[in-house]
Amino acid sequence: MSTIETIANVVSIIGTCCGLFSRIPQVYQTYTTKSANDLSKETLMINITANSCFLFYTIVHGQYPIMFNCLSVITLESSLIYMKKKYDKIKKSSSETSLVDMDQIT
Repeated sequence: MSTIETIANVVSIIGTCCGLFSRIPQVYQTYTTKSANDLSKETLMINITANSCFLFYTIVHGQYPIMFNCLSVITLESSLIYMKKKYDKIKKSSSETSLVDMDQIT
């Protein structure tokens, strides 16, 4: 194996790890705060679609480390969509209610 291929493999592993860990902070924050208001469901769906397409490519070419990354990102993005559906139904506390809405309530 040539030096450039070795470097490319190392860079690929670093990129795979970065991709794998990039969504974990968002999943953790959404879970702990029980708030998903700022998440775009459309963006999450696009990321799932993109990673599904890339997953197909990695399966065909037998690129197993990257395949693991794709599956992990799909799982994390799917969990964010689930939490968005679940936590969007939670009623806002009085501190999150706008003053205009409060005027209409009273």
